[in-house]
Amino acid sequence: MALSRACEDLARNVDDPVVTEQSDPWQKTGEYAAALGEANDNIDATRECQKRQRERLAKGK
Repeated sequence: MALSRACEDLARNVDDPVVTEQSDPWQKTGEYAAALGEANDNIDATRECQKRQRERLAKGK
C-alpha cells in the first residue's frame, strides 16, 4: 500500500524574516515569533496526518 504525500506537503519550510541594520528589533522579534508559531503548526499538522495514515494502514485502508 502506497502512502499519500499529503503529510509531507504539510511539512513546508517557513521563511525567515529579513533583518537589516534599519530593522526595528521589536518588530523582527514579533515576526520571528509568528514564523516559529507557523512552523510549529506545520509540525503538529504533519504529526497528526502521519498518525492518521498509520491508523488507516493498520486497518488496511
